[in-house]
Amino acid sequence: MIIVHTPEDGSPVERFDCRSIRTSEASVITSLVTDDLTWQQVKDRLHEDDPDVLRVIAYVIKKRSQPSLRINDFDPPVDALKTKLDRREIETWADLAAEKVATFDGPPEVMELSLSPILDAADDVDHAKAMLQKVLAGKSPAAPAAPPAPASPTTEESTSSEPSTSGSSPTSSTSTDEPSTT
Repeated sequence: MIIVHTPEDGSPVERFDCRSIRTSEASVITSLVTDDLTWQQVKDRLHEDDPDVLRVIAYVIKKRSQPSLRINDFDPPVDALKTKLDRREIETWADLAAEKVATFDGPPEVMELSLSPILDAADDVDHAKAMLQKVLAGKSPAAPAAPPAPASPTTEESTSSEPSTSGSSPTSSTSTDEPSTT
């Protein structure tokens, strides 16, 4: 899960990767939200976009790069903090969506429309689009095997398990997760 902070003053957008939270930070987060919450309850409230939880988690991660920051100095408007799905969460979604696609008995346009909200929920929209297209094409791991489509004259797809020797950039399947910007 990524918390995206869009400051009102036009400052650069900040992204806080919730996967980077340390155990000691989780303790601080639970005590700053309220002393009677467990870490699991905090995570549940994160998924519900609870403004207190979003603020405290963003604050704790932001404090890494700004040690003198105080909680009262970080009080963005409620709408300035949003959660987005990270790349791994999109891939998990794709596995589940592929199961749904495999049993769907309607027009492909309807299926695409029902799955397209993932694009709004994703932090990396390009990755989400690629995963959505794989799911719809039946190429996601959970999808049933489909016969390979013939290659067009302008695009070739390698079926070799050997590393590519081309000078092109790596694809999203070989890219690594990007760290938090703060």
